[in-house]
Amino acid sequence: MMTLRELMDKVDDASSIGRVPPVSQIIETDSPVVAAEKMRNDTDITIYQNGYVLYRKESRATVFPLHRCREYVEKSVTEKDFEVPFEVFADQPWQIRVVIEGEKRIIHNINALQNYFKHCSYNAFLEEGSVLSDEGKGDPLRILIEEEARNEENEELYSILDSLTERQRFVLIQCVVNGRMQMDVAKELGTSRMNVTIILRYTLNKVRKIYGVKHNNFRQNHFYRPAE
Repeated sequence: MMTLRELMDKVDDASSIGRVPPVSQIIETDSPVVAAEKMRNDTDITIYQNGYVLYRKESRATVFPLHRCREYVEKSVTEKDFEVPFEVFADQPWQIRVVIEGEKRIIHNINALQNYFKHCSYNAFLEEGSVLSDEGKGDPLRILIEEEARNEENEELYSILDSLTERQRFVLIQCVVNGRMQMDVAKELGTSRMNVTIILRYTLNKVRKIYGVKHNNFRQNHFYRPAE
C-alpha cells in the first residue's frame, strides 16, 4: 500500500497554484492517473500526475491539490483547536488523509450553501414584517418540530443539488460559496457571462423554493466574505 509521503513524491506539487481547475477540466485532462481508489460508500478518488485529487461521493465532487493534505486542524469555538501533525499521516496509506480532506471540503460546500440560503430566508421573513418572539423558545416540542423542519430542508437541498448537472453545481459553488465574479467563472468554463448568469438564476430559483425566498433576495451574497 502506497503511503501519503510516497504518493506526494510521485506527483507534481499544485498547492501553490491559485485557481483549482473545475471537475470537468480535471476529468478531461491528459495528466496520467497515478493512484485511484473506489470506496464502499459510493466514493471514488483519483490522483493525477499534475498533483490534483478528484474526490467524488455519489453525485457530489470536489477538486484539491494533494499537497494540501498535510496537518489536519479541527477548529473549535469554545476550546483549543485540535491539530494532527502531518507526520501522523505521512507514512500511513494515502487514502486516510485524502478521505478526511475530501469529506471536509464536500461538507463545507454543503454547509456554506445552507447558511447562505437560510440567511436569505431569514431576511425575507423580517422584510415581510414578521415579529420574532422568545416565548416558548425552550419548549421541547418546539425544539423537536424545528429540528425536524431543518432535517427536511437538508434532505430537500441534497436532493436538488443531486439533480443539478456538474456544470450547474460548479457555477453555484463558485459564485455563491466562493464569491467569484461571474465573468471569471465564465472564462474558466470557456463560455459567456450571460450563460453563467442563466445557469446561476436557474440553480438559485430551484434552491430558493426550499426556503421560500423571493428572487430579489439573492441579488446580494450575504454569505461570502472576502479574506482580509
